[in-house]
Amino acid sequence: MRSAAPVRRAQRWRRCWRASGPRKGTGSKRNNIPFSPRATLPWPGCFGRTKSSGLGACEWLLVLTSLLFVIVTFPFSIWFCIKVVQEYERVIIFRLGHLLPGRAKGPGLFFFLPCLDTYHKVDLRLQTLEIPFHEVVTKDMFIMEIDAICYYRMENASLLLSSLAHVSKAVQFLVQTTMKRLLAHRSLTEILLERKSIAQDIKVALDSVTCIWGIKVERTEIKDVRLPAGLQHSLAMEAEAQRQARARVIAAEGEKAASESLRTAAEILAGTPAAAQLRYLHTLQSLSTDKPSTVVLPLPFDLLNFLSSPSNRAQGSLPLPNPSRPVEPPNPKKKDSPML
Repeated sequence: MRSAAPVRRAQRWRRCWRASGPRKGTGSKRNNIPFSPRATLPWPGCFGRTKSSGLGACEWLLVLTSLLFVIVTFPFSIWFCIKVVQEYERVIIFRLGHLLPGRAKGPGLFFFLPCLDTYHKVDLRLQTLEIPFHEVVTKDMFIMEIDAICYYRMENASLLLSSLAHVSKAVQFLVQTTMKRLLAHRSLTEILLERKSIAQDIKVALDSVTCIWGIKVERTEIKDVRLPAGLQHSLAMEAEAQRQARARVIAAEGEKAASESLRTAAEILAGTPAAAQLRYLHTLQSLSTDKPSTVVLPLPFDLLNFLSSPSNRAQGSLPLPNPSRPVEPPNPKKKDSPML
């Protein structure tokens, strides 16, 4: 009898493990969590000394009475004991408050006792949860409001019903706390530019927690980011200052290039006097064309060259006339000496 006890205990573990259904990541290298039957089972009755269903003597008596009543009224009672489950649904049956062993029922027909059993349908399709705006503090101490969208599906119906009461609220609060924790290590620029990598990190962090509840997170996306009005104004001023600085740099580079071009043109004109004369005539023509009301008195170009000194011609500018000494008027009273 003592040698059969471990065998019966192992059989109960196997039955409870099958009842809980397969779950991804349990006992795998991805989560580094060793297999523990007590940690993966949704109800503690599997480890008691009673039977796997957890029913007592009075409960078994009620079950037998109900089955006998169904058999007696067979042609009519069968319509009340059979239900249909869709392809995308699974059904969990509770008999007198105890979760029945085995996997979730469906798809197709399933049998239950109307007086003793209650069933719950679980939708396995992809669910969409919109996370409302909530405040997040970034690494560089900026406060912003951010919202997101989470896509998840129910992976283990029996584990889900036995572990969570409000699935949407639990997932919503978990997404908000996870986003606050992860975005606290990111700067404002990284949040605005690296949304894809941040969403992937959030998805991995959520999936590591929700797999214990029987929920699989498929995708998480950051929807919108709201900045305070003061922060928006400061960022706009910073961007405007950067644009003005770039405009000044471009204008300075243009002036530098123009001065170099003028210097090259001056050197070319200094080497060919005929080109300087043509440029002088072209300037006079443009002045008479653009401003016809302007009166221009041109001087001969040869006269300008004659008046300019050799040193000023080398520098390319016209000199001012040097002040000469005043000429003393001749004195008629003064006569030459007879000796001269």
